[in-house]
Amino acid sequence: MARQSVEVHPAPGRRADAIRNEAAIIDAAMRVLADRPAASMGEIAEASGLGRATLYRHFRTRGELLAAIQQHALAAAGQAIAACRLATHPARTALVHAVEALIGVGDRYRVLGREITLSTRMFEQQHGVARPLLATIRRGQRTGDLRRDLPAPWVLASMGNLLVLALREIGAGRLEPAAATRLVTTTLLDGIARDGAGAGAHPPVVPDKVRATIRRPSSRKPRER
Repeated sequence: MARQSVEVHPAPGRRADAIRNEAAIIDAAMRVLADRPAASMGEIAEASGLGRATLYRHFRTRGELLAAIQQHALAAAGQAIAACRLATHPARTALVHAVEALIGVGDRYRVLGREITLSTRMFEQQHGVARPLLATIRRGQRTGDLRRDLPAPWVLASMGNLLVLALREIGAGRLEPAAATRLVTTTLLDGIARDGAGAGAHPPVVPDKVRATIRRPSSRKPRER
């Protein structure tokens, strides 16, 4: 996969050279940390072509630098999902496109593969990545393309965890992105039942009480004393 440079969107009042330097630091950090997770800030500064002082003016700690990379990853994931135009495809096809796009983004930002906060935030229901995916899942359930006995948020969370696992396998060199896409979508959409064993042959796997909890908070009113 061809490497793309990070884009830093300018804030009002920021100098152009500061924006370029921040982008260079983040780009270098992604390259260096992907290959050497324990690399020092000094090594990152050297790879960026900037001095340590410049790096520390932008990012005082390693944590701040990783947080900045995470923000770029989340923005890139949102853009990738938007480019899929999920609403123009049947739900199953749309989810395949989404998985392929997110694996592409995740492979680029694989330095964050051990950061559980990335997957957690990406698949929060209110995040820009999650909203169109959740809408697609619900649409598929309405049309009958997806089974209806599983709460849509549960399906979304399962998708997120499968993606995290796939990205770790890619990072470890055990999977290629195309194979990872196939494994995630097959597991998500078809499960592990043998061929011909349709979902309709099985009772719901989520108890009613659990399903209601996942779908919405309790609407029970407090007792009047």
